[in-house]
Amino acid sequence: MSALAILVVLLGLNILFVLMEYALVRTRPARIEMLARKGDARALRVQGMLAHMDRYLAAIQVGITMVALALGAFAEPPITEVLQRWTESILGDLPDLPLRGVSLAIALVLLTYLQIVLGEMLPRALALRKAESIALWGSFPLQVFSTICRLPVAAISSSSAALLRLLRLKPVSELEAAASEDEIRVIISESQEKGVLPFERLILHENLFDLSKAVARDAMTPHDKVAYLSLAKPWPENLETIRARRFSRYPVCRDDLGNVVGLLHVKDLVLKDGAADLEKIRRDIVSVPETEPVERMLKTFPDKGIHMALVKNEKGEVSGLVTLEDLFEEIVGEVQDEFDLPQAWSLAEVTVPAAVAVGLEAGSAEEAIRMLVERLCAAEPSIPREAALRAVLDRERLFSSAVGRGVAVPHGRLPDIKRPFVALGRFAKPVPFATVPDRAPIRLIFVALTPTSAPVAQLRILARIASLASNESIRRRMLRAKAADSLLEVIRTADTLLAS
Repeated sequence: MSALAILVVLLGLNILFVLMEYALVRTRPARIEMLARKGDARALRVQGMLAHMDRYLAAIQVGITMVALALGAFAEPPITEVLQRWTESILGDLPDLPLRGVSLAIALVLLTYLQIVLGEMLPRALALRKAESIALWGSFPLQVFSTICRLPVAAISSSSAALLRLLRLKPVSELEAAASEDEIRVIISESQEKGVLPFERLILHENLFDLSKAVARDAMTPHDKVAYLSLAKPWPENLETIRARRFSRYPVCRDDLGNVVGLLHVKDLVLKDGAADLEKIRRDIVSVPETEPVERMLKTFPDKGIHMALVKNEKGEVSGLVTLEDLFEEIVGEVQDEFDLPQAWSLAEVTVPAAVAVGLEAGSAEEAIRMLVERLCAAEPSIPREAALRAVLDRERLFSSAVGRGVAVPHGRLPDIKRPFVALGRFAKPVPFATVPDRAPIRLIFVALTPTSAPVAQLRILARIASLASNESIRRRMLRAKAADSLLEVIRTADTLLAS
């Protein structure tokens, strides 16, 4: 076999090993599991490799080392000989030792170049882009090679494990290294930035992560806004409350919410003629502390058939009421039913006029965010400056707030504010954000601060701004507005056009 053929074969083997090395490390087990459930034999094979990653990575290292040794033993001498003849024809009659030294140096440089570019960089780039496909394609050859080299692979794996034990480190399978919450946030953010997830779905995922911090106090209807029925009132007054509020369930009290004895479901009234005896048809009502996690209630309420519960403070006093619908709204936003009256809402109402500006300049996303938060805090002293900056910047580090079309919406939730606040800046030059879905230069930046207790407000604001961003006519008018007042007027007009 010629030197060129040996070189091609050895480089081909090296490419295969490097492809599989990076493909296995990069492959997402969830994608492979989906194929395995459909009975794909290649996926089942890759699953086994991922479950015993150390063994197969050791096999790959054995293969790469064998190829490197073979290149030195079989490919270098004939290449050096060819180069020596070529060098001799150029340089003329030279002593054998210098001539061979020059030829050897050229051969080593050539082999090193081919090994790095063709044997390492090219397969690595391919594997990082097509990890799952390459892992499926190369799983059978790698399995065969690993079986043939079982003894050296086992020796290498055992030696590696022994060294880890010597260093008092526990060997961990790749599959045991579960992704942390922050890593999952980054993956979701990257998916949104690449256009795989719409912005609205990103916000839904964000709400799911934030759910771990939410408690009954955040989701409840406050004490003073709870509609209830009273045994101390005549039936016509209670009936008027039912007709006016149109809920399906009401707390039943001796007199007021300080003495709740149960709840009434309006279905129980259907079979009753005339005045209903609330004492007889009332049902039991449960109570939860203000600090009860929303996640736990989302599990226990459906399991136990609970649709309504009293929320009590540390003194045992009723501080509010929470329903199953309230819990779902913490994730999906406000749920309107057929009896809910439409509520007028506009972005202009929560936008602070003194925090709207045009012609701003910032060299980074963080600088732009700080600039707009400072304007909000200067106009609204009730906003805690440091907490607001921390909330918005921490969120920005996890998820890029660039929604595309030249618009970004950095936002954060604060427990110490009573209502939402929005600032808007139009920048003279594009502001560089870490990642932008459509790579459009960011010149319009909204900063939204909302109460932790009002996730619906944040969803409304983000949805409205996303609608603004997708409307080319409105977006163009915002970019052409000559002053802050004109920019705010565009927002008011957009509210009228986009209100549902």
